[in-house]
Amino acid sequence: MKKITSNLWWGPPENFADRKNERKISWLELFYDLVYAAAIDQLTQHLAANPTWSALAYSFLLFSLIFWSWVNGSQYYDLHGSEGIRTRVFTFLQMLSVAAVAISLPAVFEGRHQGFAVCFAAIQILITYLWWSVGFFDPSHRVFSKFYTTNYLIAFLLLIVSLFVQGQLVTIIWCIVLLLNLTPPLTAAKTVARELKKIGQVFTASATIVERFGLFTIIVLAECILSTVTGISGISEKDAATWIALLLAIMISFLIWSLYFDMTSEQETKLGYGYMEWMIFLHFPLLASLVVVGACMKVLLNDLEQKVPTSVLWMFCVALSTLLFMIVGISRIMKEDEEDRSYIKPVSRLLVVTGLIILFIPFLGGYLNTVWFLGLISVVLLIPVFVGVRSWVRYKFFSER
Repeated sequence: MKKITSNLWWGPPENFADRKNERKISWLELFYDLVYAAAIDQLTQHLAANPTWSALAYSFLLFSLIFWSWVNGSQYYDLHGSEGIRTRVFTFLQMLSVAAVAISLPAVFEGRHQGFAVCFAAIQILITYLWWSVGFFDPSHRVFSKFYTTNYLIAFLLLIVSLFVQGQLVTIIWCIVLLLNLTPPLTAAKTVARELKKIGQVFTASATIVERFGLFTIIVLAECILSTVTGISGISEKDAATWIALLLAIMISFLIWSLYFDMTSEQETKLGYGYMEWMIFLHFPLLASLVVVGACMKVLLNDLEQKVPTSVLWMFCVALSTLLFMIVGISRIMKEDEEDRSYIKPVSRLLVVTGLIILFIPFLGGYLNTVWFLGLISVVLLIPVFVGVRSWVRYKFFSER
């Protein structure tokens, strides 16, 4: 009885061997996700105010660092989280650090990077400790966690070093930090496969962690809705074109949602550690593209009558095409039954073509205002959704007869 009580108050992390492949997502996990919405909103607002390629590249670096912290926090909870107070305390500390990062982002864009470095270093050391504690309390897992703790500790030290430098050197150091943070799963891949093979297991991402990625995608997609509402509400005199633009912008967000979830609706990846890593890394450009689409949406809705700025046109179309290509990639690593294939198979090829068509739309920029541009994008996205739904309906009709 004393051991159970001790574990509830400040017990060790859950053993990897005891994880559940299917479980209900906790309210704490959902609450944890929400704090990232604040950081993503800051990035979207900055990009909307500065729709340039250099701002996009820098925003992608910051987004990748922030998203990495979410991936690690979510994976740790999925693999080693418990119902004890320890889990709640460290989740709170991570949320507090992410909120501080969100607050520090505007200063970063103005050239004052120290606040972000300190706040992100706090996230870094928390995550480093959590992965170290896994190996400490479960020595059998140390063969995996050592890849993480070593890289993450070096990355933490580099973040501290970045406090004392200026200019481009800061960006270079942060790029190295990102590289150090992203590589442990890759360097550990062979070790994971070898150790699991010894005990007759094949690693697969749990249904819960796949669902967490879907929920986080909705959080980022909500930025498109927020940007649409913000852009439209800023128009003082709302005529018919304004309401048409609202309809089209919401439709684009809805079609993106439909394509992502209809193409990746299964709750497990295929068997194998590599498939889980593909799922994680494909979401980096996918979610970053959603941020760009949301930012561009706000810019587009600021003036409905003017021609669409060329840079915004290209940024929007490149981001949307990237998003579609990533959806196709993710769909290839997910388990699917015959019903899923009835939708995914015809849409996969069509999405590749759709993405390429969207890349040609900027060449028409001189002839398009916002309403016509959004209308064209809506039609192009509607085609694969319509084809997929029709194919699925036909499958259901004939399979039930």
